[in-house]
Amino acid sequence: MKIANVMLARGLGGIEQAIIDYSEALRLAGHEVCAIIHPDAAIKNTLQKSNITCFTLSNFGAWDPFAARRLRKLLKEQNIDVCIAHGNRGLSLLKLAADGQKLIAVTHNYKIKCKGVTSVFCPTKDLMQHAEKQHVAKENIFYIPNMVRAFPDITSRHGGKRKVIGSMGRFVDKKGFDIFVKSLAIRKDRNIAFRAVLAGDGEEADALKALTSAKGLNDVLSFPGWVENKKDFFGNIDIFCLPSHHEPFGIVLLEAMAYGLPVVSTSSEGPSEILTDHINGILVEKSDPVAMADALQNLLEDEQTASILARNASENVKNNYDLPVVSRKLALALGSLEPL
Repeated sequence: MKIANVMLARGLGGIEQAIIDYSEALRLAGHEVCAIIHPDAAIKNTLQKSNITCFTLSNFGAWDPFAARRLRKLLKEQNIDVCIAHGNRGLSLLKLAADGQKLIAVTHNYKIKCKGVTSVFCPTKDLMQHAEKQHVAKENIFYIPNMVRAFPDITSRHGGKRKVIGSMGRFVDKKGFDIFVKSLAIRKDRNIAFRAVLAGDGEEADALKALTSAKGLNDVLSFPGWVENKKDFFGNIDIFCLPSHHEPFGIVLLEAMAYGLPVVSTSSEGPSEILTDHINGILVEKSDPVAMADALQNLLEDEQTASILARNASENVKNNYDLPVVSRKLALALGSLEPL
């Protein structure tokens, strides 16, 4: 089949990474794939470097009739069979534009409106239940987790006595990076030597940097912005922390696990399904900087346990979230669609 991945956001984050991964996984499953993105999409170069055919669609919102008309023409010209929507804006425009194509919504979060679609692909079991609550028939809901490439373990860390703690993501309130900073302050108050790095950017950047200064952490916590070389980022930290108040999935958590890192995460929605506490990671209560500080300290002081958790985490990724594994799930789900 010829499949269009549609995602009209401009920035960086989980959904943007997902369209890249979906494109590769669908190609691996033998489909012809193109991406339809915003002209200013930050992932445009990454898609093109991966030899994914890209088309751009300017628009003034989810119900822009002129954008919908251009999208309908594009789908027809490219002989698209199936449209996969990543995000509500793309989904809304596809509902206006689709003319005979199958329409699939990917529920990357709890805001996706699934009414009127052919099928729904859900990264977690909780999001499957969310789709059911929108009255989508069970036979049209498929469990398709987000994916990464399972990488060889990184065995050489930075060494040294000052362990490095890392985190990464969009600087928005729901990601809980204020809790991460507060947990680091607790570690400093305990006179424990460490360094930390918080990669990413967003609307909370100034507030997080102000909190860092207020907590006296400027000498130990750095803000490098968005990092392009994730191998270097993960290779230069000893432990990864995901402090989200609300996390529908958590692709960055998979990436850290795939790179052979022990992880500490809050017991938010997605991580609670990905991780089994004290088997392949540590789960702590949301919004609790003391519990997070304790978990980080315990893992960094107990290298044997950290090593076991990291190894189990890597195996979890290889068995359940590696791109070829999820590609096969996609192939089965698409194969179950009624003939076009």
